[in-house]
Amino acid sequence: MVTILENVIESLRKYAAWAYRCGKERTCHFVNYHKLGAPLPICPSGEYFKYEAYYGSGRLETLRAIAERDIKEPSERLLEIIYACTVCGGCRQQCKGHVTQGTDVMGIDHVEAFEALRTVLSEELGWGPLPAQKAFAESIKLNHNPYNEPHEKRRACFASSDVGEPPVKNAEVIYFVGCTSSYREPSIAVSTVKLLKAAGVDFGVMSDEWCCGSPLLRTGQKSAAVETAKHNVETLKQMGVKTVIFSCAGCYRTFKEDYPQLFGDLGFECLHVSEYLPQLVKEGKLKFKEMQRKVTYHDPCHLGRHLGFAAVYEPPRELVKAVPGVELVEMKRNREQSWCCGSGGGVKAAFDDFAVWTAIERLKEVEETGAQTLVTPCPFCVHNFKDAVAASGKSIEVLDLVELLANAL
Repeated sequence: MVTILENVIESLRKYAAWAYRCGKERTCHFVNYHKLGAPLPICPSGEYFKYEAYYGSGRLETLRAIAERDIKEPSERLLEIIYACTVCGGCRQQCKGHVTQGTDVMGIDHVEAFEALRTVLSEELGWGPLPAQKAFAESIKLNHNPYNEPHEKRRACFASSDVGEPPVKNAEVIYFVGCTSSYREPSIAVSTVKLLKAAGVDFGVMSDEWCCGSPLLRTGQKSAAVETAKHNVETLKQMGVKTVIFSCAGCYRTFKEDYPQLFGDLGFECLHVSEYLPQLVKEGKLKFKEMQRKVTYHDPCHLGRHLGFAAVYEPPRELVKAVPGVELVEMKRNREQSWCCGSGGGVKAAFDDFAVWTAIERLKEVEETGAQTLVTPCPFCVHNFKDAVAASGKSIEVLDLVELLANAL
């Protein structure tokens, strides 16, 4: 029987072969010129560290050297190059080697390639991940969340809210809250429950929700991720769920893309809250008051480029526009061309200065639009953008999409 690691190693060999085809045209450095009319950067890592090795093209050469065992021992700089990457998929979006034909993708998939590299480093070679990333893996094993918070306090975020404790019950619709909303950005969890209750949705939450495993998968700690993922899938199946709703883009991406690769057909539908709510608005179950506000929208990588042809770009924008009086203005880099928030791929844990710098670069683009509020449907993006606002002193309001909508009820 072929193991998960053996499959990953084989994938790494495949991507190493593709590295020879990389012409180093630097297309992975910038957004599509023809769409924006200017060579704006797309790779946070390359722009921050200012060295070819940190761009997709350079990192691909590192992958080849490790896959072919040209590199025998890791150095501190080598590990920095590999892990100082948000794995945002910007390079994949621009690369001419990432060719699409119909609904098929041929050639290099940088996201899969760099995650495979990290898995081999972690589980075959023992070179990684970095200490900060190992630490959140230990917390997930002990506490079922990466924040070293007590597992029994997972639903404590609702205790002081005006919506009360969400129902813990078997239901056809289950809201998967996620770790960041539970422990770091509780207003997102509360706002989601508020919206579901306002619309009269018969829903429940899990009595024993564990981390989805995204922080583990993104940093190559795949074996540990399988354990936490298996618990979630088995629990949800026992609950007889038909639809699982996510307010976290990272949790959604993990269930939507990673879980089927690990376990096959899940037996239930996965929807981001931005996909679930528009129908409730159309049916008149959610109504919003007028809010005079100029808003710009940030596309999370996990809800956009990571999902390929299933990317969720328009539904969140439809919801923003559904609030009377709200004016939506777009940043230059949007949808598949978006600049990453800076916190994914384990970067926030191991390279916080880099993560915050990346978010500040995005805030500069927000200022150019004249918007007062930055809206995004991802708790991790929200958390890092708030850190960037505090670090830069910029007067920009940061809201999750569900917070904007809940405020407008």
